[in-house]
Amino acid sequence: MKITRVSSVVYRQQLKLTGPQPKFAGEARAGFETLLIKVETDEGLVGWGEAFPHRVWAGIRSFVETLIAPACVGADPTDISALMNKLYRHTYGVGRAGPVMYALSGLDIALWDILGKAANLPIYKLLGGAANPKVPAYASLLKYNDTAVVTRTTEDALGRGYRELKVHETGLNEVTAAAKVLRQKTGASLMVDVNAPWDLQQALAATAPMRELDLKWVEEPVWPPEDFGAAAEISESGVPVAIGENVLSPTDFARLIETRAVDYIQPSVSKIGGISVMRDIYVLANQASVSVAPHSAYFGPGLIATAHLSAALSRAPMVERLYCDLTESPFGDWYEPKDGFLALPQGPGLGIEPDLKLLDKLKVE
Repeated sequence: MKITRVSSVVYRQQLKLTGPQPKFAGEARAGFETLLIKVETDEGLVGWGEAFPHRVWAGIRSFVETLIAPACVGADPTDISALMNKLYRHTYGVGRAGPVMYALSGLDIALWDILGKAANLPIYKLLGGAANPKVPAYASLLKYNDTAVVTRTTEDALGRGYRELKVHETGLNEVTAAAKVLRQKTGASLMVDVNAPWDLQQALAATAPMRELDLKWVEEPVWPPEDFGAAAEISESGVPVAIGENVLSPTDFARLIETRAVDYIQPSVSKIGGISVMRDIYVLANQASVSVAPHSAYFGPGLIATAHLSAALSRAPMVERLYCDLTESPFGDWYEPKDGFLALPQGPGLGIEPDLKLLDKLKVE
């Protein structure tokens, strides 16, 4: 089997808003874009992947179309390591992280989709199998900066069956309100993502009053996020810490695991190198007894791939689901958890195929 074409397509889903417009990644949000990588073969098998798109999808598409796609034509899509190693060397001159790695991540996911289809197996079985046919999903709220809205949205998420929850808030009032509702309703500990706003001293001061809330973790408490030593100081102060969505390379993850600087690591499949790199990170983390809580702020193959990985490789499977209602998806309603769980797709590869007519309707240039 040979690759005949690699291409990309972006589609946009709109938020169904019933209240104030939320923020995500520092911006007011009315919708989300998904950047798909499509790999076609001479035997008719097609693979789909997802590259991290937020704010940079136009640049990533350029990398795919001008740098990566031509180097893939004629390659065997099932010899994933050979092709990816070739591409790492082919692209290293324009960066070993960031947009070019996002593009390669999407490609790697698409190759695994093809590998599963060729073997007639879902990806989680290629990774060793899963003990449970469903994976716990936690609600990852957008940013509201309003205690009443955070409280109402927390109650709404729990009413839909979620048992664990994360907020993207820096204010103590908002964090406290969500933590109390969650503790009362399910007994779970709140996760808090602050998106690296503080230096070390500011972070120590801001997180000190959170100790009494018994949080599951505070995510990216320190700028810059690669300051693992500062993150370790926050953890040692009595507040569990999670970082990883902005860790730049597998080598950095190896160092993060070896030093046990934080309580949870958070690799992101559509940023760090796809399923292949995520698998290797899970293996290292499991050997070191370091907890993995993957970042998965996605709605397409990135989220599906994360479910396969977590189910097959995690000692305590969990998947992040951005908590928002969106207009129709080319991948259907699979990403809507039932009673707080996502069902593992059982079809070959990723196990879910996009609706091409709907994809064409939603695509953006």
